[in-house]
Amino acid sequence: MDFKLEYQKAEGAFMRTVLGLILVLAGLSVARAEMAMSATAPHFCMQNFNAYGPLYAPNTTERMDWIGSLLQAAPRCGVIQLQEVWNDSNIDQIENALKYNYAISSPNRDNKIGVMSMFDGEIKGTWTYQFNINNLGGLLDEVRETFGVKKAFHVVQARLPEMGEDFYFVNAHLHPTSSAIRITQILDILNWRLQNPNLKMLMSGDFNADENSFERQLMMAVMGLHDSYQETLGGAYPKGYCTYCANNPYSWLPGDHILDYIFVSNTGGADTRIKATAGEINMRGPLRDPLSDHYGLRVQFNLEQGGSTLTAEQMYQRRESVMMLLTQATQILVDENDERDLKDYIAALKTLKNQMATQQGVFFKYFSLYR
Repeated sequence: MDFKLEYQKAEGAFMRTVLGLILVLAGLSVARAEMAMSATAPHFCMQNFNAYGPLYAPNTTERMDWIGSLLQAAPRCGVIQLQEVWNDSNIDQIENALKYNYAISSPNRDNKIGVMSMFDGEIKGTWTYQFNINNLGGLLDEVRETFGVKKAFHVVQARLPEMGEDFYFVNAHLHPTSSAIRITQILDILNWRLQNPNLKMLMSGDFNADENSFERQLMMAVMGLHDSYQETLGGAYPKGYCTYCANNPYSWLPGDHILDYIFVSNTGGADTRIKATAGEINMRGPLRDPLSDHYGLRVQFNLEQGGSTLTAEQMYQRRESVMMLLTQATQILVDENDERDLKDYIAALKTLKNQMATQQGVFFKYFSLYR
């Protein structure tokens, strides 16, 4: 008897049993959350997950099969956004698992950007934007350049069942190491948003900026975003919560971090408000063989009538905070300007601050619509 072969078979059967139990427990947890939601307000669920699919990642084919199984397990989310699904074979795996239940947008098939989005609803339009500055020039960036890998954001206009209005869904993946490059990428997304303020927006992805980072603070302030999962936790992340965790054997970073978010902008559309009602960090997989170096994030939303507005004092405080953040962002780019040409972004930050100071211009008008 080949004891090594028998052991491998037994180990494989055990892992399938463990993952099967995870599917059941995850379904029960989310089902309880859905039962707790309002019976009258239209509601939907959104799932984000970085699938860890680069060439150097281990067990990619096997992990993509499990990821596809988890994503189609009941109760399913109406919106799924993935990052780091790079290879055509892995794209095929995800599409084949989900194509009967979702309309799928896979810009990663034509460009090496890794993001794809799925909707239990109607896709009205799609747009993909590569960031103007993608790389810092280090070793890993050189590898990405060699293989044509780019960071980008993908926009889908979609109508979900029972919503009564379209939303923009933005799927983003920011630079992994450079704060300055992430700031330029945030400005690229803001520039798109200022030209497209007409619909509410949900933006999810791997932002490579943890819950205490300057970039997250800047992004939320200038785009008027709500951190949906944080709001379900009472406004702060408890100690030990992480989507990129030290005990994950695939992790590249020390310590625990929140790097993955589902943000909401209630600017635009009808007189309604997207409100997060429940959330969970999920799709961990067994600790010994996790599904990714990231864990997933799933949030339940209600679409409620009416939108809350700020008092004059709250608006003043928020405007002062935004101008301070724009000043800090400008200095970060000035300090990096010797290494690369950032003068256009430095000028853009100064323009945004001037519009806030004079209370005029496209940016201030968008800022004033915050809800």
